Amino acid sequence: MPDFSTISQDPTVRSLVQDGLLERAFHDALFPRMLFRGEAMPQLWPNNVGDSMVFTGVGLVAPKMRPLQPGSDPAPSTYQAEQWSATLQQYADSIDTHMPSSITAIANLFLRNAQQLGLSSGQSLNRMVRDRLFNAAGSGSTVADGAQNNVTTLRVKRLAGFTRARRPDLAAGSPVQFSTVSTNNPLKVLLGTALTANTVTGYSPDNPGDEVGPGTLTLSAGSPNLADRAAVLAVDRTSAVYVGGGNRTDDIGTTDLLTLAAIRTAVARFWQQNVPEMPDGRFHLHVDPTAQAQIFADDEFQRLLTSLPDYFMYKQFALGELLGTVVFRNSENPLPETVAPNDGVTFSLDDPFAGELYSNGSATTGVRIHRTLLVAQGSIYEYYQDLGALITEAGVTGKVGQSTINNNGIEVNTDRIQLIIRSPLNRLQDLVSTSWKFIGDWPVRTDATVGDAARYKRLVQILTGE
Repeated sequence: MPDFSTISQDPTVRSLVQDGLLERAFHDALFPRMLFRGEAMPQLWPNNVGDSMVFTGVGLVAPKMRPLQPGSDPAPSTYQAEQWSATLQQYADSIDTHMPSSITAIANLFLRNAQQLGLSSGQSLNRMVRDRLFNAAGSGSTVADGAQNNVTTLRVKRLAGFTRARRPDLAAGSPVQFSTVSTNNPLKVLLGTALTANTVTGYSPDNPGDEVGPGTLTLSAGSPNLADRAAVLAVDRTSAVYVGGGNRTDDIGTTDLLTLAAIRTAVARFWQQNVPEMPDGRFHLHVDPTAQAQIFADDEFQRLLTSLPDYFMYKQFALGELLGTVVFRNSENPLPETVAPNDGVTFSLDDPFAGELYSNGSATTGVRIHRTLLVAQGSIYEYYQDLGALITEAGVTGKVGQSTINNNGIEVNTDRIQLIIRSPLNRLQDLVSTSWKFIGDWPVRTDATVGDAARYKRLVQILTGE
């Protein structure tokens, strides 16, 4: 049956009516909530201190419970220290607006371009924080890239957690800071199914300067016979929960779904390591929508809510506060759709996320990996520079300020991001450049001097399938 509008179908009448009228408005695009950057504790970078800064944490003095011998003095005690660092980096992007096009477009193109650029700035910095958090949460866990036997140069899928070591137990090792691995400062590792001990004494990245993507590890001794994608684990790797067991993404199957038991295990890990809760008194759990939906299929969760069909968890399809955590549904968790170049396999410096998004490293035969992240207080900091200090008495050609951006009613976090609108400088004075700029860094702190050997103790990721 053909569609008819309310206008008369008389040809003469229809020829007098404007058809296909273009609405003079731009509608907002679908946009995620920016949640990861909110976990970073903002700290102003002090002026005139250089472009890098080293932070020091201390361990504990070992408890002394043996009584002193009469007439003797106690032996002096010592404690360990550790350091992590931040380096100022500049992040920015621009968009140009041709003003003759703006004033003839369906709506103000200049304002829309500024809006889109602001959304990009918020999403860019949010994903930078996301990658830092997940790279630390997956630090020291990777797999061999191809079958290899009795080699001292081992190809691996990812270098994250294998390029630096802290060895206060060695005379020539790095006593405090996590320094580059070497023969004097080796990193202990475990290889293959048998977890054969070895040490890493060097590395060679595929991308110069990169310490998280694919590359080659130099071993102090020949490797055992390693199958393709055999486990390569650092002894100071970050603790992770693999639902269904194992220590590789390849051990995750389609039936290994997110459960309350997995969340309990992660929370218990924090408690055992004396990790502090967030200022709100809870840990924060970032879960993607698919993994959140999996919890509702968990037998324990269903038993918990038996006879409560009207409880908010079912009514709102939300978890809220659960097992000492506040659960955030976060659509920016790493998935093939949210990690460039969006194929789920290729590592890119444009989005340096170190984890693998499919088991077996294959988008066609592998299982999609979902990573749920439990975050504790003090896990990551945002050190930022006051960009107002860059403006001198000479002034600027244009306007500089902060921006508040809303999209579909969601306020996008653009704190500490500078918006720059440059006056038109071309000959016709009709091309306006709009830019955003941020100078800072996001260091993830270590806690290697207390508790077990894990380098990062304030993060735990739960790996599940689909």
